[in-house]
Amino acid sequence: MHEYSIVMSMLDICEKHAKNKEVEKVVVNIGKMSGIESHFLKTSFDVFKEDTICANAVMDMNLIDITILCIDCEKESLVDQFNFYCPHCKSGNTKVLTGQEMHIEYIELKE
Repeated sequence: MHEYSIVMSMLDICEKHAKNKEVEKVVVNIGKMSGIESHFLKTSFDVFKEDTICANAVMDMNLIDITILCIDCEKESLVDQFNFYCPHCKSGNTKVLTGQEMHIEYIELKE
């Protein structure tokens, strides 16, 4: 379960940027192709935030859809069910633009 190591890195980042203020909320963007199981990430966060500046924080997740760019017709498209063929021209010559990422969007600190 690599979600554990991801949460530990997230907590380290929060500690570093919060400058001893309590964290109220952590918002993360998770691509649907990132390989991260959002429910495991949430559970790991809730378990490992204890005794950190995130102890009372909530984590919100934004799931990022998969979009592709067709190199042949130059159109961007939303991809469903890992079908990477262009829905416009049916070309397989595509590039993934979004859906693989995982990052902290922002951290809210307690005043």
